[in-house]
Amino acid sequence: MVLFAMLCRVTDGLMLSESMDTLNPTFDKYRLQAKAIISKLSRVSDKAVTVDANDKYYFAYIIEHEICYLAFCEKSYSKKLVFRFLDDLQKEFYNTYGFEVPSAKRPYQFIAFESFITKTKKLYQDTRAQKNLSNISVELDEVRNIMTKNIKDIVGRGEKLNELNDKTEFLLADSLKYEKQTVALSSKLFFKKYGPILIIAFFALFLYIYLYYF
Repeated sequence: MVLFAMLCRVTDGLMLSESMDTLNPTFDKYRLQAKAIISKLSRVSDKAVTVDANDKYYFAYIIEHEICYLAFCEKSYSKKLVFRFLDDLQKEFYNTYGFEVPSAKRPYQFIAFESFITKTKKLYQDTRAQKNLSNISVELDEVRNIMTKNIKDIVGRGEKLNELNDKTEFLLADSLKYEKQTVALSSKLFFKKYGPILIIAFFALFLYIYLYYF
């Protein structure tokens, strides 16, 4: 099964979105490895790659329109399905936010996309859905030139992965805080604009009920 997913801009490694299950402490080690993979990407990187983490897990990523879509999976999970999963993510994300990505400045600016990641991840965990997806995806491996690497080839000695992790967690927390502030501000503006109308409407309704029934 797909355990978590991340999206980033390839040109500078800016994190765009990720699934909230990456906050599970069990995955801390693998989050660091995922960020190390992302930090090595460039415009000339291979476009479809699997990276063996160990005997239990592997990473898979694709690069489309200079955006990297990365998933972390159990070793037994079908590579055909995970690339189909990543393909679904990239189509939805690019159609929704693609034009905004080049000018994005804030890390996790598209954290709202997390809901689609979670929904799609659940779809690919359903065994019946997996069977159907497998049947319609037989051509996927044929059209992609999928490279296979090992995490040891990517994560070199002496890299300050803990510092990278601390920085990313801070940025994610800051983005979530910004998202909540945006919602609160929208609510405040709504009530500021329509509050008086709602109050008058409520008062008129109350007056009508009072006069009609009493």
